[in-house]
Amino acid sequence: MTVTVGSNTKLNTIKGVAKILSVTQAELTTLANKVLPSNLLVLEPDGKVYLTDGVKTLAQLPVLIDQVVTSAEKGALNAAFSTGSYVAAAGGVVVHNAQGKIDDGSLNLVANGKLKNEYLADLTDANGVVLVDKLPTQVRANVKYVADIAARDALTGDALTGLVFVIDATADATVDSGAAMYAWDATLNSNVGGWVKIAEHESLDIDVPDIECSYDNIVREGGVVYDHTLLVEAPTATDLVAKMEATV
Repeated sequence: MTVTVGSNTKLNTIKGVAKILSVTQAELTTLANKVLPSNLLVLEPDGKVYLTDGVKTLAQLPVLIDQVVTSAEKGALNAAFSTGSYVAAAGGVVVHNAQGKIDDGSLNLVANGKLKNEYLADLTDANGVVLVDKLPTQVRANVKYVADIAARDALTGDALTGLVFVIDATADATVDSGAAMYAWDATLNSNVGGWVKIAEHESLDIDVPDIECSYDNIVREGGVVYDHTLLVEAPTATDLVAKMEATV
């Protein structure tokens, strides 16, 4: 083969194969504080590649290449950054903002400023109305209307919350006619529970003029009304003291 003599006055070209500098896990520890010559590619056991700068120690070098990227990962990155900057694209990665939030357009949860119904299917019906059984017991409590006492007694579960208005409550021995309202008390009957009447329609039919404090009503009940001029005399001191002592 032809032999060429090297010279320090010209660029000498040598044909051959250069290998990347590999370091073992043990060397990463023992050489951690060593500064290697600049522009060397260093390969770690886990596949990370570093480029030396002749200044930083081996432990300080920033990662130049980090493990192998799969075809799927490359495709996701290319789809999202095909324009040179991030865009929401099918099959692409999703990028957070500075607060760690995904843009509404990428998250696809919002339409016209509101959460989409399909994401609330466990909480709402097809019309977006909140399902009653998903509400707290206190919120589910309301007034229910039933035809009679038998219908009231047939109520179970959540239907026992709130108040029950019985339109015809005459099957209740305490109700002579009309409606009544009840509440369920779970502590009654040795914690078996029972209905407590809290109001009834009859109590609303009070004839106020019939019971008001009027002249005619007082006379009708046998009361005495002083409707004539009276002369009030002072009692004697003896009578006054006697009355006082009698009330002690």
